[in-house]
Amino acid sequence: MSSIPRFEPLPTLTRRDQVAETLRRAILSGRIAPGTQLVESRLAGDLAVSRGLLREAIRELIESGLATNRPYAGTFVTEVNAAVLRDVYEMRRVMETQAYRRVWPLRDAAFRSELQARFDHMIAAVRSDDLSEEIRAEAHFHGLVYERCGNHLMPAFWQQMTQKIQLGFAICQIAHAPKVDFEANHRRFLDCALGDSLDDMVNELDMHLDRGLATIQFEAGGAA
Repeated sequence: MSSIPRFEPLPTLTRRDQVAETLRRAILSGRIAPGTQLVESRLAGDLAVSRGLLREAIRELIESGLATNRPYAGTFVTEVNAAVLRDVYEMRRVMETQAYRRVWPLRDAAFRSELQARFDHMIAAVRSDDLSEEIRAEAHFHGLVYERCGNHLMPAFWQQMTQKIQLGFAICQIAHAPKVDFEANHRRFLDCALGDSLDDMVNELDMHLDRGLATIQFEAGGAA
């Protein structure tokens, strides 16, 4: 049996990763709006990188669903309209309800501590007015139940959907529509998730998703 060869340590973050992360944060914070063309010459000049490196970074955005390549036209930030978001939230409602049903008897001290920690981090991001980190933290908070529910397909589903969900969070946070208080809204969600009644949790999840979708669709519909 042959032995595994030795490998050199990998850099923690390559130049391409830095470019991809910069663009990802700009998209998820709303600085680059859905439907905007990613003009290579402009971006490469602004970021002081080669066109080849920029294309590699943009390819990462395409693979994650944040950007779309249109033949003979270029690459554009993915457009998230009301119909797409409605479909995303419909699937999220089904999957997240099932995830909470599965995780309910598994909510040990580690689960409770981790959910509380993710909530605290999310609220800290809100209070620091860091929209990009707030959006990432919100997805991280809601993702725990997919990670811990015991179904190995659930985390993959969340990862597949999370980019569109984060775009929805971004639209919700920058929307001009009236919004419920973010911290109070999520504290109710946390209290139910750590509480004793699964029925209360499922009802709160339904209302939580309804409130978010109503805000997002208001803004998406207005933009359309």
